[in-house]
Amino acid sequence: MSKATKTVIIIVVLAAVIGAALVLFLPNKSNAPGSSTDSSTNNSSDSSSTSEEPVAATITYDGETFSASSNTVMSGDRVKIVNNSDKELQFDSDPHPVHTDNSELNVDEVAPRQSKTFVLNKKGTWGYHNHLDASQEGEITVE
Repeated sequence: MSKATKTVIIIVVLAAVIGAALVLFLPNKSNAPGSSTDSSTNNSSDSSSTSEEPVAATITYDGETFSASSNTVMSGDRVKIVNNSDKELQFDSDPHPVHTDNSELNVDEVAPRQSKTFVLNKKGTWGYHNHLDASQEGEITVE
């Protein structure tokens, strides 16, 4: 086998290994946050959208609490809510049960093991909670 043939084989093998690593370790673009699920009611998006815009804060729900339970973001920033539990989450603004303080926080259902992103524009400090258990709460400040 000639030296040129060996070089071509090595390059092909390396390209295949790198391609496989990219597929395995990079986030799936079809599961990245970005497209709106229902822009007529809020500006949230589900985990099956295609935008690559960064998020300023991530709020994680474990089935009992939110972490971080207090965040500060800038007006226009994207926020991601991640439901890491096996329970349904209904993420909404205070006060319970009417959710009228800041409708931008009314993401509603986030299925177990799923996430949604939304944009916050309205400045102030806003409480949020799980509508299914209003004792599970947090707050976010928009500057």
